[in-house]
Amino acid sequence: MSASQTTHNARRCLLFVPGIRPERFDKALASGADQVCLDLEDAVPPGDKDAARQLCFEFLGAPRSARCEVGLRINVISSDFGRRDLRELIASGLKPAFVMLPKVELPDEVRVAIEALAPAQVPIIAQLESPTAIFEARAIARAGAGHLQALMFGGYDYAIAARCTPGWDAWLWARAQLVAAAAEAEVGAIDVPSLELNDAAQVADETRRVLALGFTAKSAIHPAQVASIQAAFVADSAAVERARRIVAAAEGAGGAAVAIDGKLVDRPVELAARRTLALAAQSHQE
Repeated sequence: MSASQTTHNARRCLLFVPGIRPERFDKALASGADQVCLDLEDAVPPGDKDAARQLCFEFLGAPRSARCEVGLRINVISSDFGRRDLRELIASGLKPAFVMLPKVELPDEVRVAIEALAPAQVPIIAQLESPTAIFEARAIARAGAGHLQALMFGGYDYAIAARCTPGWDAWLWARAQLVAAAAEAEVGAIDVPSLELNDAAQVADETRRVLALGFTAKSAIHPAQVASIQAAFVADSAAVERARRIVAAAEGAGGAAVAIDGKLVDRPVELAARRTLALAAQSHQE
């Protein structure tokens, strides 16, 4: 993995917004989230799917000045709604920043989406929401090679399918499997959103815990969560200074082994330090 792959275009928070609520679209962009996902799936009742698709397409086609990436979560790709979403997206000529595939179970579903989206070359986020999906995580990630931007953990649907109670203990194994598969494929790993809307400290603490597991981003369901999530990615001043020392020492060593504070600095440590600096710089620019 190159340094550029590790630090380029850091994506910390993905904010969902219902595709049938156009009055919320600009508010979502104004939240400062790195990514905004217009949702055609769970947030839209069956009778409103066509109207929501049209509203989302109109918004995607309009000029915007916000720096965030705006993507689209379509319906399950094996459903009539999902097939129509893909067909009409291609026919529209629109190119969202990404397309999220919900409830991906098998690699072939990713391959179908890649083939359909080939003319637009749109990156894909695959959402894994069941035990089957978690067991297939490596194969799903490999099937998306060159097209997959991230894997996302759909924890609440997973809990229903796995007959467990949503929460840290029940989700730990599935989260670990997903981040391992994502890391092996060198793609992002997005965590399930928190349902907490009033306690910013709790949202930030949960974000820091999943970052320690290996997630590269956390999703959100309300603009009020965004600042807490993205702030959790920024290291304190001591950690930023240490990251600077690591990168400087690695560059000065020219590939030779080097130690900082009595600890060996190898390539993964250098890349982690570069990501720390990139996130700190991104936060400073906001």
